[in-house]
Amino acid sequence: MTPFLPAAPLRVYIENNRARDLAYYVTEDAVRRALSDVVELSLVVDRYRGEVDAAALSQCDLLIGAAFEIDAVRTYGKNLRLVHSTSAGVEALLPLNWLPAACLLTNSSGVHTDKAGEFGLLALLMLNDHIPQHATSQRAHLWRRKLGTPIRGKRVLIYGVGALGSGVARNARLMGLEVWGIRRSAEPHPDVDRMFSPGDLDALLPEVDFLVVTAPLTASTRGAIGPVQIARMKPGAGLVNMARAPIVDYEALAQGLREERLSGAVLDVFEPEPLPPDSPWWDVPNLAVIPHVSSDNAIDYVTQSLAILRENVRRMGSGEALVNVVDSDAGY
Repeated sequence: MTPFLPAAPLRVYIENNRARDLAYYVTEDAVRRALSDVVELSLVVDRYRGEVDAAALSQCDLLIGAAFEIDAVRTYGKNLRLVHSTSAGVEALLPLNWLPAACLLTNSSGVHTDKAGEFGLLALLMLNDHIPQHATSQRAHLWRRKLGTPIRGKRVLIYGVGALGSGVARNARLMGLEVWGIRRSAEPHPDVDRMFSPGDLDALLPEVDFLVVTAPLTASTRGAIGPVQIARMKPGAGLVNMARAPIVDYEALAQGLREERLSGAVLDVFEPEPLPPDSPWWDVPNLAVIPHVSSDNAIDYVTQSLAILRENVRRMGSGEALVNVVDSDAGY
């Protein structure tokens, strides 16, 4: 289904969140710049989460934001034709039973690829040169030397070769790593030497030096890296999670780090966030805590997200199939 554009000029409702960084703030001016050359706009309304303008929302054709107030959309958004999420992950919006019948949800998958690829390479280099271990020693005021070896020729397994995983794969190959990947379709990827399906995970873990988690959180990926998988990882291997915390069993991971079966971990996602001051993860040895900043560009995140929206508005006008449409069954 391709939603149709209304005959009248497009009416847009923006829902921003005061709790998020300014890098994610969508302004009326940004929306007008992104869309003015493909569609006429008659109304652009900018409101904050928790401050619903029911009258305005009830008039609008397009809703832009991240974590929407679903009940408000269900009640007042009956004229919406397209809801665009400025985030890539949409697990908090599922199931999509709140969407009007003639409306689709699209996400911003793809805007993170370059930044995520850089961070993924950084994390791999950190693990390869034992930086989390050196940081643990620093906090303890201990001089513990541990020599590293070149990363070239080592093997990384990327669990989830979508937009994030593709960026990591591309940069890992530049450093001479052998790249293995897992994705649901098991279709080949130009930057992945060997591609596998999710059912192969357990057999692959003992064969890789690094595991990078970049999959969306779905019913099938939740808990996918559990105690069994952590135990099967190659002795001395490292783990990176740039996706969602519930995909990895952090208790099992912490135990593997404390017992030094694993050499280190770099975690960019937690539950809850922000991580509370009394969380145990702050003090797990050889663990780098990153405050969920691995994949977002501080300068033009919104511009890139609105570029996806612009393309879809253009497609709506010409009757073409939209891109980045969220599949409720797949979970992304």
